[in-house]
Amino acid sequence: MEQFGIPAAVICTEPFTSSGKAMAVAHGFPDYPFVVIPHPINATPYELLDQWVEDCLPQVVRLLLG
Repeated sequence: MEQFGIPAAVICTEPFTSSGKAMAVAHGFPDYPFVVIPHPINATPYELLDQWVEDCLPQVVRLLLG
């Protein structure tokens, strides 16, 4: 997306951090930043997911505006 001038923010859950870093390296962006949130998503109550969103939103905004 960013190659087309569209800001993007990658959000990754904790267990997939190493996969996210590996993908970034594979695509030539070894220092590509992404936001890490807790895991799992599918078994987490909506109220807690809402809190995770609130917690990571400033980081997402920083990545998009960065």
